[in-house]
Amino acid sequence: MNFSKNHFALFFILVLVLFYHNVSHALENEEFVIGVEAVNYYPLINFSVNDETKESYTKEILSCFFESKKYAYRFLALPIKRFDKWYVEENIDFKFPDNPRWRTKKDDLLKIIFSKPVVELIAGSYVLRKNEMLPINDIKKLGTILGFVPTLWLDKVASGELELVEESSPIGIVKHVLYGNVDATNIDENVIRYNLAFLGKTGEIILNKKAKHEVFSYQLSTMKFPKVITEFNVFLKNNKKLIKMLKDKYGIVEGIKNK
Repeated sequence: MNFSKNHFALFFILVLVLFYHNVSHALENEEFVIGVEAVNYYPLINFSVNDETKESYTKEILSCFFESKKYAYRFLALPIKRFDKWYVEENIDFKFPDNPRWRTKKDDLLKIIFSKPVVELIAGSYVLRKNEMLPINDIKKLGTILGFVPTLWLDKVASGELELVEESSPIGIVKHVLYGNVDATNIDENVIRYNLAFLGKTGEIILNKKAKHEVFSYQLSTMKFPKVITEFNVFLKNNKKLIKMLKDKYGIVEGIKNK
């Protein structure tokens, strides 16, 4: 059968339409597995179905997106200690939270695609209010979540100048700071603020501006589904009112570069 140029063009268009229809249909009928950290880091992160505070800021954002696209999905809580091995050892489609700064040498061999920031935070050291200007060399003990990587402190940890005191829950770390068991903590300010309010100690722990601090972000990542990441970026851009509402609901304050 001989095809004219017009027939060939029409045939090619039909093939493309069928291809994209099949891809879209496959995405709609697949259950996505989203690897998340097995920690109650409320109000930022909490994906536990057994906890009284089931929801969290980032869980609601992710749920709203996947449901808006009618994608089947489930969150899979995984050990933080093995965070850098999730893509290799676990059958996950997405990883949250993620950030290029947390990549290891092994991760560099993987083709990981990152979304736009879901939330921007401050990586820094938080101390008792009276120690706001504590010199960095006077910080000898740092309270952190078990499995978290203290990115800004890696050199001091490696040299033995800094001791890590690890806890599985943020409230334990906040108590360590309040009682003087550690000099500082690197957990997030929103999480600190929530736990201080719970303990009736609002405002007692603040950012140490003498120590290095910088803005970083939580991002969604994937190796398999770049199309979904693109859709998620559009969702973040087009749903500013929803995101503002959720920030207000959970009391989220984002990082400020000159803070």
